[in-house]
Amino acid sequence: MSSKRGRKRNDNLPPNRARDVQRAFRARRAAHLQAMEKRLEEVEEENSRLRAALNLPPANRPPLGKGPTGKDKPKVFSSVGASSSTGLASP
Repeated sequence: MSSKRGRKRNDNLPPNRARDVQRAFRARRAAHLQAMEKRLEEVEEENSRLRAALNLPPANRPPLGKGPTGKDKPKVFSSVGASSSTGLASP
């Protein structure tokens, strides 16, 4: 028995429009998610810099995880407000 679940993949099949459409959709979705994660990172860094410039306390929310579910390990920002990133970590 195979350890993988589901239908066995057949690589000998001819090209199929439905398969090509699905692959293109998945590629677009992955690119969109990556662009949004990059933009979120830039906005978070900008927020940290602005809070430091205005002498405001760091944002009182835990860092978001990465990936589609947000459960991957969060990226720690090393920006001007280095002390603000330590204030975001929850025990």
